[in-house]
Amino acid sequence: MEKRSGKNKRIDENKRISEGANCEVKDRTFYGNVFHRNICWQRSYQRPEGEDMIMALYGSLRNGLYNYRRFDLQNKSEFLGMTKVKGYALYSLGPYPGIYPSEESFVIAEVRRFSGKEQLEVAKSIDYMELFGGYHREYVDIEIGNRKIRGFIYVYDEKPETEKIKHGDWIYYLSEKEKNIKTVDEI
Repeated sequence: MEKRSGKNKRIDENKRISEGANCEVKDRTFYGNVFHRNICWQRSYQRPEGEDMIMALYGSLRNGLYNYRRFDLQNKSEFLGMTKVKGYALYSLGPYPGIYPSEESFVIAEVRRFSGKEQLEVAKSIDYMELFGGYHREYVDIEIGNRKIRGFIYVYDEKPETEKIKHGDWIYYLSEKEKNIKTVDEI
């Protein structure tokens, strides 16, 4: 290990203070409620809030859609209910959606709990897909009926410059889109 003095000392193998710079070492994993994807995704499995993982799923991971079937969420997670997560706007990114913070908007989400080794492996695979797909986690307070729980939702890293879905429901948006396609085909 190198020996240095004053501000130029080595903190540990992963965190350094630059020589001559007046830098603070901060926790590089969580910043407030946000988990940044540039952190090794495996570190995200240091579950700071208990043994279960609770996710608010608003897109292709919802019941009946492609990633729901792909990850077999019916059998590999527990459905807790539906919720409206306020403070996020839903955008179409083509074949899948993204959300981005917006005070006046909301998104409809399916809430699922992952617990136990097998279910947490599925959650890890979902996390890998989302974090390397341009999303990051944000922890949110979730209301299901009169019950309040804490979980996270995947937020798109950059504000999309695509169609904003005002009603906040990806499944409803897809059904509207399908109806419009059928109507055009009938003409």
